[in-house]
Amino acid sequence: MLMKSTRILITLFIICFSTQLATANVTSSVNQFKTVGTAEMRWLMFPLYQIALKTPNGKYQQNSYPKVLDITYRRSIEKRHLISATDQQWQRLGLPQSQRQQWTQQLNNIWPSVKPGDQLAFQVNADGKNTFIYNGRNIGGVADQQFGESFLSIWLSPNTSQPGIRQRLISPGS
Repeated sequence: MLMKSTRILITLFIICFSTQLATANVTSSVNQFKTVGTAEMRWLMFPLYQIALKTPNGKYQQNSYPKVLDITYRRSIEKRHLISATDQQWQRLGLPQSQRQQWTQQLNNIWPSVKPGDQLAFQVNADGKNTFIYNGRNIGGVADQQFGESFLSIWLSPNTSQPGIRQRLISPGS
């Protein structure tokens, strides 16, 4: 019985340690990225969040990865409002309802509600895999090759609802 308990404890330790290493690797790789541009999203006169686009070389190239979108929230926003706003932007960009519905259900399982100072980063790797990093901790991604580009399109598409933010994100010094 003691031997079985020891094996269980060792297994739990290995799982916890490997999870911490994976999180540290994601976080450290994001910290090595260089900022392309930054912008602030406001609603009326209230700042909602500060956003930065980062790449390994600090330059924006459409359809080139890896990329990181780093958002620092200035206000508390409930998860359901974040998801609803995301869905509205995808609808505006013409994504099919069935696709949006599938992704918003997955985001509901991943995203937290946010408060001022919280950071939510989104990384798309060179192989198209994506992950969300909340306050330095990997909280998961969406296992769909189209998701990364579609999520980034909310801010980076030429058809974004916020062309001024897009311009500041992709063009340093604008």
